[in-house]
Amino acid sequence: FTVSEPPRWLLVFNLDAIILIDRSKWSAKRLLRFDLKEILERRESSTLKAMAALLHREHVCPDSGTSLLDTLDENSHKHAFSVSEDLKYAAREAVELIGNEAVWYLKEKRKEKVYNLDADLAKQLSEESLRYLYRLLFLFYLEARPEKLGYLPMKNEAYRTGYSLDSLRELEIAPLSTPEAQNGYFFDDSIRLLFALISGGFAPGHERELGFDGPLHDEFKIERVESHLFDPARTPLLDKIRIRNSVWQQIIQLLSLTKAGSGRNQRRGRVSYAQLGIIQLGAVYEG
Repeated sequence: FTVSEPPRWLLVFNLDAIILIDRSKWSAKRLLRFDLKEILERRESSTLKAMAALLHREHVCPDSGTSLLDTLDENSHKHAFSVSEDLKYAAREAVELIGNEAVWYLKEKRKEKVYNLDADLAKQLSEESLRYLYRLLFLFYLEARPEKLGYLPMKNEAYRTGYSLDSLRELEIAPLSTPEAQNGYFFDDSIRLLFALISGGFAPGHERELGFDGPLHDEFKIERVESHLFDPARTPLLDKIRIRNSVWQQIIQLLSLTKAGSGRNQRRGRVSYAQLGIIQLGAVYEG
């Protein structure tokens, strides 16, 4: 790749693997690797066809036109852009849901007069709802990149299945068929506990802070985040209220699933925060 006229593509192979390297992605350590043992043991014609298509000369270095690999790459960028567009509008709706739920709780549960809110209090509610949204986006991003960022213990079974935001995504479309399920606070308890773990940190030996009398079976450690984002002093209004399961589920759906398409594309897809870059997340933030 450092010669005067470098090749665009490089093919490296032996009996175990075939590796296709794109010069434009080499500096980022990105490449296509085909594990021949895994591919052949599957005995699936579709897998062999996919490998053949991705490695075929006509698709890598065609005599004319754009290569298949460049087309796939371009489409992946377009998909990331469309996901970020979806997220921009979903984020706005999530903020509205949090704010409206706070007003409902203050009025119905705390019996406070909320429809005469002064401008300062309304501004505070807006800012705190935005802060909750940013916390959720931050956690989605951290949990989706455990290897690269290395902050949250996603490999720990106890954290991943019992405390993570990702575990609540498994319930994003679960039917809440009873009033108790709809109006309960399982989501709220889980999310507030996660916020506390991030803001205060957690280490083995501090089990009582999580409400346990004895040691945890599968312990984990989380370093405290030194940031205003998770500072509980910054959300005094929202810390006075609770958000019902039905509302939290809507919020997580908005931030987890793409919008339903039309025609054959009505099925909603799962947003991959691991695939979203800083630019896409920045667009969501600005929106």
